[in-house]
Amino acid sequence: MKVLVTGATGNTGRHVVTGLLDHGVDVRVLLRDPAKAPGGEIVQGDISDPAEAAEGVDAVYFVWPFYSSEGIDKALKSFENKKIVYVSSAAAEDGGFWGDVEAAVQKVTDDWTFLRITGLATNTLGWVTQAKTGKVRAPYGQAKRSLVHEKDVADMAVEAFTGDHRSQIYLVTGPEALTQARQAEILGAALGTRTRWEEQPEHEAITQLGAEFAAQALPYWASLVTEPEPVSLDVPTVTGHPARSFEDWARERFS
Repeated sequence: MKVLVTGATGNTGRHVVTGLLDHGVDVRVLLRDPAKAPGGEIVQGDISDPAEAAEGVDAVYFVWPFYSSEGIDKALKSFENKKIVYVSSAAAEDGGFWGDVEAAVQKVTDDWTFLRITGLATNTLGWVTQAKTGKVRAPYGQAKRSLVHEKDVADMAVEAFTGDHRSQIYLVTGPEALTQARQAEILGAALGTRTRWEEQPEHEAITQLGAEFAAQALPYWASLVTEPEPVSLDVPTVTGHPARSFEDWARERFS
């Protein structure tokens, strides 16, 4: 098998490359800057036009980095009848552009696997500067999230490529749902700082985040105060090891 890894320098892609190489899989990477390649055969290019990179590969680790499905059919045309492992979102269950991309993948191949993640632990890196000062000011500190370690996403992908996971949808989460305030505390501890949460008013958050992103994010975070993100057993079931905790992630990053 020869696997094309898109998003190879991203949070999950670089670990997918390493994991596949460790399994003796032939890997090709598609990226804009060859100097940043984490390994494998290099093809310089862009995911919006992957025809050259797709030539001769059997499978694709597919990351679509846009918040729109515009152009997805053109990009996927190069992957017809290939095995596709797509990094999706738990939000795809409700449709939206994530659901549109999943539907587009199903049109070009019968051999697909969807990894629907609730959110990556790396999303909290935006709090690091604040955490170092001992205070994180952001909205909805009591929103409970089951953020997943990027290595667990990669492990799921490697299993999908090396085993039989055709037509499977997996919910990829961390082992527990933590409040954002607790995440900030854990982040601070890993940085060697006692960090507390300061609740940020919505109007201030809208200015900081931008109206378009805030319009999507704030209602979702608000809903997580009473309805936490789900916790799935798919990571331990598929990989054979427990999902890594947020504390594991923070310690690995900063300790």
